[in-house]
Amino acid sequence: MVINEMTEEALYKALKDGPYGKCAYLCDNDVMDTQIVNMDFENGVLVSMIVSAFTPIGRRVRVMGTKGYLEGDEETIRTLDFLSGEWSEIQANTLAVDITGGHGGGDIGLIDTFLDAVGNNDPGLITTGPEVSLESHLIVFAAEKARLENRVVPLTEIYSSNGLVTFNK
Repeated sequence: MVINEMTEEALYKALKDGPYGKCAYLCDNDVMDTQIVNMDFENGVLVSMIVSAFTPIGRRVRVMGTKGYLEGDEETIRTLDFLSGEWSEIQANTLAVDITGGHGGGDIGLIDTFLDAVGNNDPGLITTGPEVSLESHLIVFAAEKARLENRVVPLTEIYSSNGLVTFNK
């Protein structure tokens, strides 16, 4: 969030005095605008992820697998099952249509699921644990280190540097 106080005056002040009003091309901004990350997993899975700031409509994702294809944006998720040739579609942004929705309503969905799991004493409602979250963050840290140092960074290097050698990698 740029501001906590939702007024025009507060927004103009934040843009004038804060970092969000700076031109990305004329400041010390070192954030990539396009990045390609290739990940080669021990089980033979190869993942190529492309991130680009230059998309015509918000965020988009495409996942191509051996059995199907998924594409999505901030409104719709479509999947194609290669075996049946059938497309399916769901509306992804029905929870929130404004800034309070956080990630298209996904944030509130995560919170609701967590509260349901705690309230109903049902850990089965939580489909991933902290290990998965930690591992995904460490993958991102390795990708950023690779970008900054212009080299391949094995995940074992990231795990070791954080004292996290609990995974069998």
